[in-house]
Amino acid sequence: MEPKRLIEAALFMSGREMSVPELKKLTGIASAGHVKEIVEELAGDYDSMGSSIEVFEGDNAYILRVRDEYSGSVRQFAQDVAISKSALRTLSYIAKHNGILKSEVVRRIGSVIYDDVKELVENGFVFQRKYGRSSKLFLTDKFRAYFEKGAGTVSTSPKKAVAGKESSGDSEAAPPEAAPASKDSAEGAAPSEDSGETTDEDSPAKEGDFSFSDMDESAEEDEKFED
Repeated sequence: MEPKRLIEAALFMSGREMSVPELKKLTGIASAGHVKEIVEELAGDYDSMGSSIEVFEGDNAYILRVRDEYSGSVRQFAQDVAISKSALRTLSYIAKHNGILKSEVVRRIGSVIYDDVKELVENGFVFQRKYGRSSKLFLTDKFRAYFEKGAGTVSTSPKKAVAGKESSGDSEAAPPEAAPASKDSAEGAAPSEDSGETTDEDSPAKEGDFSFSDMDESAEEDEKFED
């Protein structure tokens, strides 16, 4: 199977950023440089044919997306998505501080954000760009389409567990200066198996759609993390 076509199919099916390590595993190619060359060639193919689709490069990762000049005309066809309440809270904080260091979000909210960021990246609302030992978190065009321009809807879902892997799915270790989560943020953490307690993230979410105004309300709750 031709690696370039395999990568193209994977980017199309995933609908999210795929990292170079993921693409290496998919294609069986050992060299990260070779994988990048193949993706760049694929991006060139789309450019040369004048396609409305482009291969966009994030932080050592790639996503297949609609070009900006076409996104406004087709935004109404965007699929609805469901994310956990915890991830929505983290997204509201990132929305207030676009380009913030991941380590700073950890310091403000707690290590739960590693799972949240993974979920937000997978859903295409946030992308990461390496910055020193940490990463900067940026909003995507999909975020703006859903929350600022009303394309598609976002409903809450219970926190998703990642089976067979570290809970965060993120290779980046928490920075040394990261402080323990505050009492308020700890209340949102998943309870131990024998605690008998439940949280918002564990209880079934009510049906409903979120708009950018809903995120403003969620962001107001996060003002406590600014103290």
